[in-house]
Parts: sequence; C-alpha cells; structure tokens
Amino acid sequence: MRTIVVFLKRNINFSNFWVRNSFIIVIISILSNHLFEPENFPFNEGYKFPLFPIVVSIISGIIIVLIARFNFNYFKNKYFTKKINAQLLLRFLFSTLSYISTLYLCLYYGLNGFINGIESYSIYHLLKGLSVSLLICTIGITLLFSIDIYRLHKLISIEGTLKVQQGGKITLVEYPEIAFIYSENKIVHIVRTDGTTIITDFTLNEVENEVSQQSFYRANRQTILHVRSIEQVQSIENGKLSVLLKPTIGSKETIQINISRYKKQEFMNWFQGKL
Repeated sequence: MRTIVVFLKRNINFSNFWVRNSFIIVIISILSNHLFEPENFPFNEGYKFPLFPIVVSIISGIIIVLIARFNFNYFKNKYFTKKINAQLLLRFLFSTLSYISTLYLCLYYGLNGFINGIESYSIYHLLKGLSVSLLICTIGITLLFSIDIYRLHKLISIEGTLKVQQGGKITLVEYPEIAFIYSENKIVHIVRTDGTTIITDFTLNEVENEVSQQSFYRANRQTILHVRSIEQVQSIENGKLSVLLKPTIGSKETIQINISRYKKQEFMNWFQGKL
C-alpha cells in the first residue's frame, strides 16, 4: 500500500484540478454504485461488479465537472472580476444546475430508455433521481469552487495599495495611481498616471505577487499592465498581439508591447472581462 502511495505522489499531480477531481469522481462512483443498490453490495450472494453503472457515473461526473468549470470560468471573466455578491453566486449556481438538469433529462429519456425500454419511465423515479442528483451537485459545486470564490472576493475587496521600498524609503502607491509597471536593466519602474516614475527595489516577479491579479496582468517578462493603461489591442504576425499603451499625463510618448501567441487567449479573457 505504501508503495502505491509513493508511486501516486511521484507520478500524479493531485494539485491539478482535473487530476484531483477525476480521482474523486472515480472513488465516489465506485462507492455509490456499491452502496445504493442492494444487489451490488459486496456481501450479497449474487454480487457482480457493477462495471457499466460505474462507467456511466464516471462519464456523467466528468461531464458535470466540465459544465460547472466552464460556467464558473464564464462568470469569473464576465462578472466576478468586477464584484461578487449573493445574487451573482446564486445565479452561477442555478444556471449550472439548470445545465445539469438538462443533461440528466437527456440521459434519463435517452440512455435509460435505450437500455430498459420506454416502460421504465416513471415520473416518481425521475423526480426522485433528479432531486438527489441536484442536491449532491449543489454540495459538490460549493466545495469545488469555494476556495476560488474566496480568493476572488479577497482580491476585489482588499484595499489596492502597493508598498514600494527603495533605498530605505517606503512609498505607498494606490492602484488607481498606477498606469503600468516595467523592468529595464533589471530595475523595476512604476509609472503613475500623472507621468511620474518610481524606481523600486522589487523584481518584477515580486511585484506580480504583490498586486491584485484582478487589476493587473503580466503581459511579458518586462511589463505588468493595468487595464486603464491599454489604448489599443491589435493582432499581428505569428499569432501575437500588439498592445498600445496610453500616454501618461506628463508624457505624450506612447509605448507599444507585444504579447506572445501562447498568452494571447489568456490576455484576451482578462482584458474582455474588464470591459
């Protein structure tokens, strides 16, 4: 048993969302199909391993997680970047449950009818199964995304202040004052909207960890952007993006940076979520 655990730790990354939740789905599917049906209970005389129901449960569970994940990402990019409240959370939950209900009805009237015939249809069993499934899904969705929602709420609700240290001096810079942040010759500069620049003792990685990911985006190795600093976004060769930054009040100079094709979609999701 210890050898198996060591093997899993070395070869499977359980911090990965899909690996972790796929493992949980498999375990729940095996347990539920053994415990909820008397004929599938291991100590039953006529016990047979419920392979087909387990496979169906695993496939259904993965589809449900996919639905919930894609819907959460939609709300995260569209709504949760601006605010998080009970109304939005309930809207996310009920919209996800409505998609899951549609899936359940399709499986019940499609797969169940194909296997057991039309005579197996029953309003009582349909409502009972749907109610239990939605209850389990509600608990699962709450547990699945509670940490992500807490982190988003924390990022939105915290006071946007960056503490800058430079030469023994500490300067507090409010997020609304920052146009963008860039690194040149390994020195990090914070450019304010009034055109002034603050030289810091930070590395760009340290700044990235300090600022809110909801407000700022690491565009490349040299630049961290705030959405207010962006004037124009344009596709260029090799699938890259060209981003034109607005000139600050104290300077008429415009700055243009490129975003690689590998970060293009991630950047557009972040950018469009701020519009």
